[in-house]
This record gives sequence, structure tokens and C-alpha cells, in this order.
Amino acid sequence: MVSEKFRHQLRQEAANWRDEALISPEVFSQLSDRYQFDQLDRSARNRFVMILLGLGAILLGLAAITFVAANWQAWSRLARVVLMMSLFIGVNSGGFFLWRNTQRGWSRLGQALLLLGGLLIGANLALFSQMFHQTGSIHELYLIWGLAVLAMAYSLRLTSLGVLSMLLTMQGDFVVLPSDPQSLWTLFLQYFPLVSILLFLPLAYWCKSRWLAGLTLVFVSIILQLHLVRALEAASWDEMWIAPYLMVAATCLIPLLLWAYRDRHWPHLAPNLAVFYVSLWSTIFAFHYWWQDSPTIGTAGLSRELIPPLINFGCFSLLTVVLWWRLGFIQGSIWRLELISTTFALLLLSLGGLVLWHSWSGPLIVFGPLWCNVVLILLAIACIREALGKGQRLGFWWGILLLVEQILSRMLEYDTGLLAKALVLFLCGIGVIVAGLWFERYVRRLEPTAIASGQIKPAA
Repeated sequence: MVSEKFRHQLRQEAANWRDEALISPEVFSQLSDRYQFDQLDRSARNRFVMILLGLGAILLGLAAITFVAANWQAWSRLARVVLMMSLFIGVNSGGFFLWRNTQRGWSRLGQALLLLGGLLIGANLALFSQMFHQTGSIHELYLIWGLAVLAMAYSLRLTSLGVLSMLLTMQGDFVVLPSDPQSLWTLFLQYFPLVSILLFLPLAYWCKSRWLAGLTLVFVSIILQLHLVRALEAASWDEMWIAPYLMVAATCLIPLLLWAYRDRHWPHLAPNLAVFYVSLWSTIFAFHYWWQDSPTIGTAGLSRELIPPLINFGCFSLLTVVLWWRLGFIQGSIWRLELISTTFALLLLSLGGLVLWHSWSGPLIVFGPLWCNVVLILLAIACIREALGKGQRLGFWWGILLLVEQILSRMLEYDTGLLAKALVLFLCGIGVIVAGLWFERYVRRLEPTAIASGQIKPAA
């Protein structure tokens, strides 16, 4: 399905071609019928009407909320329950029937109402628990709310509801764990990195949504990193021998897992996230502040609270090994990794070795930030090289951004004068402009030959 912006541009260009006699009126009529030029103005009017309807609905909703708040205490419990349930059923029913409408404007309004219905689930849960004096933890509210919205997302195959469910369950994991170690929700949260894959990744395939798949990978990475950091804090506080290895896991496990995950629907999504993760990690730890003190390593054994994080770590490590083994067979029946995959793995292993060295031998005030800067330079060069080979703008500009960010961060980290900062900013600006103009000219020369022959993909 072509975008409306493309149809507007095509109508304008086709009209110019017709006026210049480059195409006949019959060809213009065929283009008009195929791309429905006559409906573009109608779509604009419908969009304006939908904006007015949406604004009016928001005002009506605010009026209803204000009215309910003014009379909430005066109403009986039965009246409150009937009101909340009627609102919930009415919004979701109206959203469902509008969502099934063939017109895009009404369908979007239906999706908005269904999203509002998902939000009303939390309001109903909170108000009903308050009315019937049911006490519970805030994380339980978020988790039940998120799982209910997730059920709606699976039944309707809506990406927006999946994103809302992801945010709600993440909020439930961010709060403090419940005090009862035997509760079901405690067990759910302890193994939430594993559970989140089973909950959200099939939904991304079900919805065939690249955005939802990317957000799922980011969501799982954040949750896994959060659990590893919590385990690392507990191990470092009690001076356990496993603390350095948890530091290595927090550094290397997630990018190794993302790089090896390749799917035929979105093959470059996870590797791009892996590059972003390593770039962000190297940028943060390129500052010498993080390398001034080394953690205290003891000989204490494992505590009971570390068992769930270690199980998560073991399962994800096994999954990483399986994915890397599968990655080696992409090129053929003989196991062999590409040069870029081998280089990326060696870079990550070097960062893991750097973390172990820092933990065992003491602060690496000089070599630690130095090697992180080297990794950033190598990543930038690799991104630019791959972009030049494939004619893709994303990798090129990401490499340029890494180089510029590294120069600016080192300038801000160390004491430099204003004239030096002005000179660096001026040179960076000139360099970015020159590099961008050269790359655009290079891509235009590359497209008619290599892209037409199918050797590379068009520039993104």
C-alpha cells in the first residue's frame, strides 16, 4: 500500500508530465484510477473531520471525568460499578466496530478507542480495589493490567495494544519486588526476562510488525540488563566471587544475543540494535570516571537471591550459543562465520576481558577508557565501510555520528579552552557537511549500476 504523500507527489508530477506532453491524457487517467487521485482531497477533508471529532471526544471525555469526580462520593457503590462497566464496555464495543470499518479514518478512530479501552482496564482495577477495600502491591496492578491489555492485543492483532502492554509490564518490573518470596507474582518477576520473550515476541510475528519486534527486543534487553545489574549489586555488596563474571555478562551477553538473532522478516533489526548497544556502552565507559575504582572481590558463596538471575543468565547464554551456531550455517552447510561477525565477537570478548582485568588487577585509569575509545573508532569505521559497500545511509551516518560524538565528548571531558572548543566544533561541522555531500554523490553514482544489477539494495 503506497503512502498518501507519494500519491500527492505523483499526482503533481503526473499533471506536469501531462501539461508538458510527456504522457497522454489516457495515461494520466490510468494513473488517476490506479492511485485514486480523486480521493486525495476527500481524504484531507476526512482527516480534518476526524481531528475535530477527536478533539470533541477529548473534551467530552474530560467533561464526563469532571462530572464523575464531582458526584463520585454521592453515588452508591452499585451506581459506580454500573457507570465504570458501562463506560468500559461502551468504549471497547464502539472501538471494535469502528476498527473493523474499511475506511482508514474510522479504523484509526476505532484503534484509538480500543487503546482508551486498554487504559480503562487499569482505572477499573484501581477503582474497584478501592471500593471493595482490596489491598495489594502496585506492581501487581501493573502486571495484571499489562497482561489484560496483552490479551486484547493478541485477540485483535493490534500493535498499539502490544506496545501499551509492554510499557505496563515493564513498569511493574521496575518497582520494588514484593516482600512475599513465595507469591506467584514474585516468581513471575524473577524470571521476567524469559517470560517476556514468550509473551511479546510471538505477538510481533502475529501482528507482522517490525516496530513491535524492535520494541520487544529493546524491552527484553532492558529487562535482562536490569536483572543482571540487580544481581551484580547484590554480589558486589556481599563480596561474592561471581561478581566479575556478572559484570562480563552485563557487558557482553545482550549484544552477542542480538547480533546472532537473524530473522527472515527483519534480518538487520537485531544486529543494528547490537551495534547501538555496544556504541552506547563504549560511549559511557569511555570516560575515565568509571575506571578510577575497581570492585572488591571476595570469596563468599552464592546467596539464594542470586539463583533466579543465574538461571536467567544460563538460559540466555544457552540461547546465545545456539543462535551463534545457527549463524555459522547461514552461508552453507559448513559452519563458518562472516568476517564482520567474527570481528564483532572479538570486540565484545575484548570488552569482557577488559572488565575482568579491571576487576582482578585494579583500576585501569588509562587503558580502560583508551580501549573503549578504540572500540568506538573501530565501530565507526566498520559502519562507514559497510554503508559504502551497500549504499545505505543509516550505517554511514551512524559511523559519522560516532566519530563526531567521540571528538565532542573528549573535548568536554578534558579541560580545553573556548577557542579550542570553537575550532573543534567548526571542524566537525565542516567535516559532516563534506562527508554528507560526498556520500550522496557516491550513492547517486552507485545506484544506476550496482543497484540495477541487484548487487546491493537501494539506499535506505
